[in-house]
Amino acid sequence: MSEHLHASIQRYAWHGQNRAGQALSGVLYGEDKNAVREQLEQRGIIAKHIECRHEPWRKPVPQREVTKFLQELGVLYEAGVPLLRILDVLLHSQKNRYFYAVIQTMRLDIERGEFLYRALRHHPQVFDDLTCNLVESGEMAGRLADVLRNIVYTQERRQQLITQVRTALSYPLFVVGIALLVWMAVLGWVVPVFEGVYRSNGQALPWLTQLLVDVSRLVRTNGLWLVALFVLCIVFLLRWKNARWLYFIDCLKLKLPVFGSLLRTAWHAQFARTLALLYQSGVPLHHSLSTASRSVPHRPMQHAIDDCTQHVLNGHSLSSSMTQYAIFETALIQRIQIGEESGMLTDMLMQHATHNEFLVEQTIKRLSVLIEPILIVLIGLMVGVMVVALYWPILNLGTVVR
Repeated sequence: MSEHLHASIQRYAWHGQNRAGQALSGVLYGEDKNAVREQLEQRGIIAKHIECRHEPWRKPVPQREVTKFLQELGVLYEAGVPLLRILDVLLHSQKNRYFYAVIQTMRLDIERGEFLYRALRHHPQVFDDLTCNLVESGEMAGRLADVLRNIVYTQERRQQLITQVRTALSYPLFVVGIALLVWMAVLGWVVPVFEGVYRSNGQALPWLTQLLVDVSRLVRTNGLWLVALFVLCIVFLLRWKNARWLYFIDCLKLKLPVFGSLLRTAWHAQFARTLALLYQSGVPLHHSLSTASRSVPHRPMQHAIDDCTQHVLNGHSLSSSMTQYAIFETALIQRIQIGEESGMLTDMLMQHATHNEFLVEQTIKRLSVLIEPILIVLIGLMVGVMVVALYWPILNLGTVVR
């Protein structure tokens, strides 16, 4: 099977038995059922049932389970346990049914003589290019245990960084969302009560109160339609996969106040650590850049890295290529230049990744301290405007009576 899966290749679940009559099942990728059947025959398996399983909209195996699998694989391999025995142990402890089928298929591949990295490449929905490339370099150099340890550490750091950024972004959005829901409830049920009282008195309403009443009427008459339209817009924007639109959204992310700088720092840390790990493992620089590019969830940066890869292939240095793109941090370019001149590129990249990760952690700590009082002030203003608008006519009525 080709190491690089094409878009036409589908995922197939199969059931069959080997020459000894043992019942087996698993998952394979192929262009059609005949291609999958040929793969099984090469492994000495007679297929009884093959069924196409369309890829789910999300990864069937959580990243934390993949990290745990690689960690246990590295520990057992370093202890001298044979690879097939390791997969047997991990197979029986696996509770995820899809991952169970993946490990079982990997075991069959290795049993018939394939390298571990080739067995991993057959399952691109579970193991990314970074993992496969590093495992390949580790197997070829006889340093598989060390490479697996580095992969696990890198994935744990990446997940920690992603969690920190998501937490910093989600907390204010959650609080503001709850505040808006409360506002909608007040507009729908509380304001009409005050409106009825004011209407019975025939009193002219101040401009702020009248504005609040008009908004309340709009919410009551078209509230469900507005909510439905809002939800549809959100779903459409999240599901729309137009390349230009996604590129535009990624550009906007860097222009967000405070959070844009935070995301940029986090993505540079992720890129630097991934590139350092690949280059340290003996992967050629242009291949390392190509894989590191796909590890960054930002399309403009991916395009810039891909262009730099072409410049490197044409004989230019990486640092001189990166100076042509404003998206790269000056500190990163300077460290890469020093690393190229001194032959310590890996160390310089690791230093930059560690420094940026520290900056992200410190920024998130400062934001967590500042965001809470800012949100309290904003919510207080929202409540204050609501109270003033509702009680302004009553205060005016008291003035008229006096």
